Amino acid sequence: MRAARTLICGAGIAGVALAHELAVRHRRRGIVLVDRQQPLSLTTSRSGENFREYWPQASMAQLTRRSISLMEELAASSRGALRMRFSGYRFVSESAGREIFPAVRAGDDRLGASQRTVGRAAIREAFPYLSRSIAQVIHIERAGAIDVHALGSLLLKRARQAGVELVRGHIGTLARLPGGGFEVGLRGPEGTLRRTADTLVIAAGPFSAQLADLLGVHLPIRNYLQRKVIIPDPAGIVPGDMPFTVCADAMKLRWSTGERRLIEADPEYHWLLEEFPPGLHIKPEPGGRIKLGWAINRQAEAPHWEPAGDVDFPNLVIRGASRFIPAFQAYVDRLPTPVISMAGYYSRTPENWPLIGPLPVEGLFTVSALSGFGTMAACAAGELCGAWITGAPLPPYAPYFDPERYRDEAMCVAMQAAASDGQL
Repeated sequence: MRAARTLICGAGIAGVALAHELAVRHRRRGIVLVDRQQPLSLTTSRSGENFREYWPQASMAQLTRRSISLMEELAASSRGALRMRFSGYRFVSESAGREIFPAVRAGDDRLGASQRTVGRAAIREAFPYLSRSIAQVIHIERAGAIDVHALGSLLLKRARQAGVELVRGHIGTLARLPGGGFEVGLRGPEGTLRRTADTLVIAAGPFSAQLADLLGVHLPIRNYLQRKVIIPDPAGIVPGDMPFTVCADAMKLRWSTGERRLIEADPEYHWLLEEFPPGLHIKPEPGGRIKLGWAINRQAEAPHWEPAGDVDFPNLVIRGASRFIPAFQAYVDRLPTPVISMAGYYSRTPENWPLIGPLPVEGLFTVSALSGFGTMAACAAGELCGAWITGAPLPPYAPYFDPERYRDEAMCVAMQAAASDGQL
């Protein structure tokens, strides 16, 4: 039985970022990364590959702002390999007075600098591809895109060069040892094996709550399967320089009279006539393609290693996109192929703040519930968890992400006061 000083359950972007933090920045040895699949697979591989510091709460803005700074440092040292670019985010709305996230006003630098364009005539002149109904456009400046696989690969490479061991195996058992520390039972390509560790970190994405349960610890995480698609754009509807663009409005989809009758005749599909949430987003991809996503699923489920497909989603997201970019109506009638579909879990807490720090078992920590923002927050999340583990000074935003915040009355008030969870 081999012993580790620190064993990290999960080699997604969060686990890899923490391993890099501990091994490279804190120079700790005896670090082991364990995952059932290849590193940076499952949820990380389905990332939208975007980042923003614009959030409804100052704590989330501070966390992502710090993470973006760390990514900038990595990008500079990688000589462009991360393809990090500040192309911005663009939020659009049919309401000139809408606050993009409730309780957040454009130009609030604590939450992210922005520029606002109002008036349908001005918008039509600046953005002719948008619907004539759009009355407000807000451009978020410190936001953009990054190659998450390149980012994770760089962090993993440097971590392994610093001594981090990567172990492939399914975690079947977790147990506390009588004298302190943990025993991990693994099933891998070489059979069953056991590893022990002084410190254990749960960074297993959608499976984090399941692993914590094995040690009698409850994590308030629920998993929602969300989808994205990549399609060709043969008509050139989306300008190649268009930033990541988000519809800030809830909407009802438009159906023909015949389609509506069919939907009304089948109770199983009545939900298609209901209002869909805001947050549909689009961005151009290399090779004349576009990526579209929409977190429309509100039904939590137990996570699966191979999520089920959804043949209806591509049509739904194109219909939604046609509400604010009318030319997409041509693709509603005939969707360009090939269609690449991706499904990944949004693993989130009720208020959509991550869990980063110690759990109520000596030597047990977590980096989890990075719901849809793992790419942009992983570096700062790894830094924060690394500070908890090593006893380094904590940043001011640490209490907001402490897993024990639910026992703090002031934190509970702050969570309840949030008018929006910032989910896209």
